[in-house]
Amino acid sequence: MLTRLRATSETARWVVAGVTFAVVVGGPLIVSGPGNDLDVGNVFRSGRAIARHFSYVPSRAPGAPVHELIVGVLDRIGGPVLTNLASLAAAGVLVVALDRLLQREGIGKGGRWAIGIFVANPWFVIAATSTTEYLFALAFVVLAALALRGDRPVLAGALAGAAMGCRVGSALLVVSLLLAELTDPGHAGRAAGRARVLLSAVSATVVTIAVFIPSFIEAGGLAFAQNDFSSSTVFVQFGRAAIKDLTLLGPVATLVLLAAVPALWTALTTWRTSWLVRFAVPGFVLSQVLFIRFPWKMAHLLPCLMCLVILLAVSLQDRPKLLMALVGLQLIFAVVRVDVIKPDRPNKATGARVHIGLNWGPVVRDWQCRREHPKAYLGRQKVEVEAAWDCAQPFQG
Repeated sequence: MLTRLRATSETARWVVAGVTFAVVVGGPLIVSGPGNDLDVGNVFRSGRAIARHFSYVPSRAPGAPVHELIVGVLDRIGGPVLTNLASLAAAGVLVVALDRLLQREGIGKGGRWAIGIFVANPWFVIAATSTTEYLFALAFVVLAALALRGDRPVLAGALAGAAMGCRVGSALLVVSLLLAELTDPGHAGRAAGRARVLLSAVSATVVTIAVFIPSFIEAGGLAFAQNDFSSSTVFVQFGRAAIKDLTLLGPVATLVLLAAVPALWTALTTWRTSWLVRFAVPGFVLSQVLFIRFPWKMAHLLPCLMCLVILLAVSLQDRPKLLMALVGLQLIFAVVRVDVIKPDRPNKATGARVHIGLNWGPVVRDWQCRREHPKAYLGRQKVEVEAAWDCAQPFQG
């Protein structure tokens, strides 16, 4: 009984800390507009077409039908504040689901400090207080993982399909989920285990096809799934991705993270026995490969960060001090940004130079840009929306 009460009390402290953080940090952002994401204006236009005219125009190829529908309905009810609150709710669901997944797979309470790194990360905070799809997609993925581990393959597939309906790149995390389950030594050789994975995959495929039917109809064929985004040389692509990888946690936290490398390496040796490792390693690698091809927004690295956080929880659950230090550095990074390198042209860089400097951190800068461009999402893509995006992008300010 005492053990249960202590566990309940500890959980309550985490909940109070999370709610306080959301109110103090998230409140000013939520009421300051839907954010500076490059696609936010198109998301609102797509959502309003769905909710008001029952027509569908993707916000960008190939579309995000599930998220666009959510935005359209909530915008009609309560405007951008309500759509921002929906992102905050998705962030809350993601955090709780991730905590339950870690505990289900045997990670102790110390692993919650790893989740704390995720929550305190500036790019997570910005996504959680903006009208964007990133955390919706990740929440559906983690819920799919819980359903799959709970022997509910059809539900797992449906949730995976919803994740891809928010962000099609979630397919890489879904593949990682199925791979982790398929290689589980507990049932890898059993027909029932393989059938469960197959049923999840079929369910995910069916739901994904269903949610993208509007995109297919609007485009008049499979053209909706094509993109014409150019790439540069391999060196430039790797360089762009590497600089933003460094900016994901900030240079100081990235340097501190090196102290965790031996523990992370040890965690890799548990591949056969740890479902979390079998999911997080392919998820990180595949998401990183995708980012090298499309090294654009910092929020595109949130899947990599989630997988890294899972690996940190596995490897450092008994050494929470390093995790605590990383949480503290994320909170500082939100306010103060340390620059060690500067691209020649942010967003279109072909080179960079060493540059040491201090600036406002990403969260403060994002809030400033929301205040400077309060109605950008209602304006023209090439003028008002891109001006807000340029204001808030990394290495500006």
